[in-house]
Amino acid sequence: MFRGFLFSMGLLGLAATGTALAQDETVPLSNPVLVTGSRLPSTSATTPVSVTVVTRDEIDRLQPANAVHLMRLVPGIHIDLPGGLGGVSSIYLRGADPNYTQILIDGVQVNDPTNSRGGSFDISSIDIRSIERVEIVRGSQSAVRGADAISGTINFITRGAGGAQQYSVFVSGGAHGGRRGSVEERGSLSPRADLALRAAYIDDGDATEGNRFHNRLVSAKSELYPSDDMSFRLVARMSDSDSSNFPDDSGGPAFAVRRDSDTRDSTEISAGLAFEQEVSSQWSYNVDASAYRHRELFVSPGVAGGVRNAFGTPVNSSESVYDRFDLQASANVSVNDYFEVVAGAAILEESGISDSRLITGGSPSDSRFSLRRTTQSGFTEARWRVLPGWSLQAGARIDNPDGFSSQASLSAGSVYTFSPRGTEWKLSWGEGFKLPSFFALGNAIVGDPTLRLESSSSVETSVRLPLLNGRGEVGASVFRTYFYDSIDFDDTLNRLVNRGEVVTWGSEVTTSWVLGSSVTIAAHITFVDTDIRDDNEELRNRPKWRAGGDFSWQALRDVKLSGRTLYVGRVLDSSIPTGDRSLNDYTRFDVAASWRIAEGWDAAVAVDNIFDNKYEEAVGFRAPGILPRMTLRVAF
Repeated sequence: MFRGFLFSMGLLGLAATGTALAQDETVPLSNPVLVTGSRLPSTSATTPVSVTVVTRDEIDRLQPANAVHLMRLVPGIHIDLPGGLGGVSSIYLRGADPNYTQILIDGVQVNDPTNSRGGSFDISSIDIRSIERVEIVRGSQSAVRGADAISGTINFITRGAGGAQQYSVFVSGGAHGGRRGSVEERGSLSPRADLALRAAYIDDGDATEGNRFHNRLVSAKSELYPSDDMSFRLVARMSDSDSSNFPDDSGGPAFAVRRDSDTRDSTEISAGLAFEQEVSSQWSYNVDASAYRHRELFVSPGVAGGVRNAFGTPVNSSESVYDRFDLQASANVSVNDYFEVVAGAAILEESGISDSRLITGGSPSDSRFSLRRTTQSGFTEARWRVLPGWSLQAGARIDNPDGFSSQASLSAGSVYTFSPRGTEWKLSWGEGFKLPSFFALGNAIVGDPTLRLESSSSVETSVRLPLLNGRGEVGASVFRTYFYDSIDFDDTLNRLVNRGEVVTWGSEVTTSWVLGSSVTIAAHITFVDTDIRDDNEELRNRPKWRAGGDFSWQALRDVKLSGRTLYVGRVLDSSIPTGDRSLNDYTRFDVAASWRIAEGWDAAVAVDNIFDNKYEEAVGFRAPGILPRMTLRVAF
């Protein structure tokens, strides 16, 4: 199957090269402004760390069904989603645990440390129609982002007002009862203020037994400019979801003995305010405040005993509430044309409470944990343009969290651009740390209040080569990350413990081409190897090989065709009924066609897994098969 995938990618590459050689036009490479990777004004070309930006144009071009499908197209990211959106999606960034990736929505962190997954975030609740772009920053980022950015940061940035007043309605329907809808208002309130309002609904249908997902979302985004040198940005979001799916480790629809599903009812509320004032051409200051609340009610029928565990897991339930408030202030100073620096301070307040119940032998056992902690921080970053094509960048941050010793995080990097071709060479190193989750510290059954914090260090070098007058590019990166004191579950002790050292290393290769004005082609391949030092155990859900490709063709003036393919290598997984199992590698293909019917009227038809490939993302959770859908958007 992998050979077939590589053969198809080879044909795409040959076609791209042949077509490009026949063209004369110069298409400039995209170099978007970044808001995530550094507090210094940056673009993907000036930041030394590995960054991928997924734009709204790419989302419209590829027509992915949801945020999970979108992120699967990104190099270095593996996502498993047992069943459908009713399962919990888990992001493995370069082989790291899902809770090692910091997730932001419009700059507001949404990781929840009260959940049993150590603080990961399920991106199923993110409405893909609301996304303007996604910024993925890889590597240990605590010198910039503080705790939790131990393997990287992903920032989902929603759409703003976009100028002229516009109202739009979006509807979508697909196989097995799946449907989506949204209404949106965007536009100017005055010459110095704008507003975007959005409401959306998702019903994922019943393509997989036991899996349901319903989500209701309301969001707002506004920009205000009281004067030419002052700006405010306000964002707010409320998401309410109810979902069900076979329990983790149950063996899914194929192997589960108990046929009842987990049920989960969750609500997320977030708000953010960003203020910036440019005092002079040499310095400015920023103040950012954000608040986030997550509430979840979870009920599970448990899992019957099996090969891996004769006792299984008992019936259990929990109700948890988590609150987070973050306040940051910083000043940016351009000392001269060659040197700039930013410095600031932050305070973070977190509180969480969880009530849980286990029913064993018909007898209930209740437990509660409640924790609160404050983290005070100071940080600085600097960039020095040594030569016209060479810059150095460094960062430092000190975090002082309650109950733990102060943590110093450092980062350093270099960007060199070779003339005249514009080849970019980057080298970066950074440190990261993560405090034990509230669940790990406070849960009465598996928690341990003496757990140590987790930490990391990562190093990466990369090169990006523009080709054929900027109509294409090839990029390659090599990375290595060390994780220390990783928190994991010990089957013997039946508790969470700090493990030893885990090492991940690998490489990513990407290419993209813009051929004339009608064809766009991109492809990527990722190799990641994980190694637990002094242990022969293999980590679950980490494929060594991933590869993908996509193309789009403006077949007619108002018709665009697109397709994408994804290869995922063999992974180790496990369930209580079956024990450890090796899941076969697989390749899936998706296609889409979009049509501009008239001004303000857009329709699309898409088919996921068009060849009905049979595969499992988790033991017993088999792919639902061919999934067609149709969409219509009306704007006026």
